[in-house]
Amino acid sequence: MGGEFDLVILGAGSAGYVGAIRAAQLGMKVLVLDPEPPGGTCLHNGCIPTKALLEVSGFLRSLNEAERFGVSVPSFTIDGEKLFSFRGGIHDRLTRGIESLFKKHGILHLRSRGALCGPGLVRTLEENSQEFRTRFVLLATGSRPRSLPGVPFDGHRIVSSTDLLAIKEFGGRLAIVGGGAIGCEFADILSSFGSNVLLLERESRLLPSEDRELGMVLEKEISGMGVEVRTGILALSISPDPSGVSISFGNPGGKKEEARVERVLVAIGRAPVSEGLGLESVGLSHRKGENLTVGPRGETEAPGVYVAGDLAGSYQLAHKASHEAVVAVETMAGLDPRPLDPHLVPRVVYTHPEVVSIGWVKEEAEQQGFSISEGRFPLMANGRSLIEGNRRGFFKVISDRASGRILGFHGIGPHVSEMIATVAAAMAGKEGVKAVSEAIFPHPSVSEAIHEAFLDLTGHAIHR
Repeated sequence: MGGEFDLVILGAGSAGYVGAIRAAQLGMKVLVLDPEPPGGTCLHNGCIPTKALLEVSGFLRSLNEAERFGVSVPSFTIDGEKLFSFRGGIHDRLTRGIESLFKKHGILHLRSRGALCGPGLVRTLEENSQEFRTRFVLLATGSRPRSLPGVPFDGHRIVSSTDLLAIKEFGGRLAIVGGGAIGCEFADILSSFGSNVLLLERESRLLPSEDRELGMVLEKEISGMGVEVRTGILALSISPDPSGVSISFGNPGGKKEEARVERVLVAIGRAPVSEGLGLESVGLSHRKGENLTVGPRGETEAPGVYVAGDLAGSYQLAHKASHEAVVAVETMAGLDPRPLDPHLVPRVVYTHPEVVSIGWVKEEAEQQGFSISEGRFPLMANGRSLIEGNRRGFFKVISDRASGRILGFHGIGPHVSEMIATVAAAMAGKEGVKAVSEAIFPHPSVSEAIHEAFLDLTGHAIHR
């Protein structure tokens, strides 16, 4: 077949498919190469299926806690097949939606793996290989779960998040290695479905890359769900056998602990897919499992070759990947898009309660030389939060005292994933703190606590 295109994209995930649609809108002839259906990890093995399970997890927790509202709920059962079908229905609908968008915009998607084979040349990696000429290439190959050194995934006893999502029935005793977003979300899911969960984190707290207080509060919440949390673990040893997995580790007090579980979920992060892309054919060097060096608009040292998504480094988030792809494609088209600022990328952990962050934590901002002002508000003083039975959460905002620029915002509470965009928009604008503190928020709502945190920052707090 072969042919000529304006843009060939390797990967049809959050970066690839969004980049393809934007390129087609700009008049480009686009080819997407990916052996899997469009949507990538986010749609098939990440964001969407895990959030579907977390939605059910939250519902189960509400049933278990109904007594405090004066509601008695009879015992209930979980139908694994129907739950799997529920997730599958969402997945299928969204996949068909992307495929219809490809068709609408005249985008050709070939279910093949692709690689560079020289400047302006891409080929498919199959027995009857095809070669294509192109003005531009966008590498959007995503990432895969990282394994522990010396403990490879086997899909049965030592599993990745992808492996776990293929399971229809949950239960028994399970250990999770990694207390970041993925590990905490699965601890929430599995414990609500009846698993006995042991959560292990090497650092001194959960969510170690975020504001210290967030991890501390989340640990209390997750422990209240029945999850055994161990932080600051040392010398972790994992030994799988036909009947289960033996685990040993040292705790911060110097004592050795041992556990026996049915399987171990390794959730220590994801490695970008960089091998087999033919990078050397265009003069690009790389190391397996590491991202490529790119410019502010995704450009590489190879003319016409751009990168977006996990392979570009920084946060491994679907919305960041999509935005990067749009910036790269608009640059190819001769426009002058604003480069993505990692400082403005919201991060969310969809546990119960949810955790949100954007920008710097206080220590990072101080290291940048800013004179810091801090405002905060506890959810125990928020009417809507109390109605919903949430008391531990809080919102915290830090700003530059001189300019009023918002430097960071961090919170934990119900539905906060739906509120963080308010702060993101204010951070991207010129008015910063002023924009939020002078806005009118609905009452009663959890979002009022955001307003109160900003008012606390300015010294005008009403309910503090």
